[in-house]
Amino acid sequence: MDNLHDRYPIPNRLNITLFLVCAIAHVFLLWAGSQTTTWYGLLLCCFLFAITLIPVYSLLHEAEHGVLHSNAKWNYALGFYLSLLFLVPFSFFRKCHLNHHKHNRTDYEMWDLYYEHQRKWLKHGYLYLVMVGMEWVIMVVGTLLFCIQPSVVFSRVFSWNKEIRGLIMGSDADRVLRNIRLESYVVIISQVILFFVLDLHLKQYSLMYLTHAFVWSSQNYVNHAFSPRDIINGAHNHKLSPLLKYVYLNFNLHLAHHQNPRIPWIHLGNFVKEDQKRISFLKNYIRLWKGPVLTRESSPVPTNE
Repeated sequence: MDNLHDRYPIPNRLNITLFLVCAIAHVFLLWAGSQTTTWYGLLLCCFLFAITLIPVYSLLHEAEHGVLHSNAKWNYALGFYLSLLFLVPFSFFRKCHLNHHKHNRTDYEMWDLYYEHQRKWLKHGYLYLVMVGMEWVIMVVGTLLFCIQPSVVFSRVFSWNKEIRGLIMGSDADRVLRNIRLESYVVIISQVILFFVLDLHLKQYSLMYLTHAFVWSSQNYVNHAFSPRDIINGAHNHKLSPLLKYVYLNFNLHLAHHQNPRIPWIHLGNFVKEDQKRISFLKNYIRLWKGPVLTRESSPVPTNE
């Protein structure tokens, strides 16, 4: 890996700069949203807050793969703080995302497709629940439950959520669950402190995070929707405006990422073929809102890597 990062170095300074910008913007917008007295002022804060959390998630994603910072301790610390902004423990995010790389485009993650024997209306319902923000809401509820009664997280009530199910996968499950519970306490305590220090108001705070929930959840699966049913190649390199590069941090080059998961975001463009046909992110986003489509393809076999 050292040789790989000699050729494609992790942009430590740039990532820290982006981290600081996002962290400061996050705190400022939470404060501004609670202080505004007009509906249009709150609407603007909600929009900017949701946009700010897009690069937060992209940086968090880098930390999950150990490429946010070249120093492992700094990588964890930065990822841990970013997860606090998302209201979800870092160990939870990392475990779920690494599971995703093993199960990509399998039946376990099949939201955009359905089989003939499945109920079409149920598949539509589940997809739309995910896209309107329930995926994020369930994870935050899970964070609260990890502090109060962890066993409830794995009850039938939450069994439909693939992120929750994924926590018990792998030989490291017990250690990860312990870390998740400890980090969940930190998430809750940090938000309580933030409320008192910034004099936040619950209504505005909730509206801002619900706006983020919709923006994040509705885009979270676009990079995989209607791609080949292949563990590694089941993703897209979407076309996206160059102006959005430092918002999404090349997250739209998702096929390049799945083919090269240890490559930092800033170098992913080097792994996109010039003659490759690329559809627009917006076009695939709209297509996903039309609902799942019938498939007769079989599920790929999950990888153990």
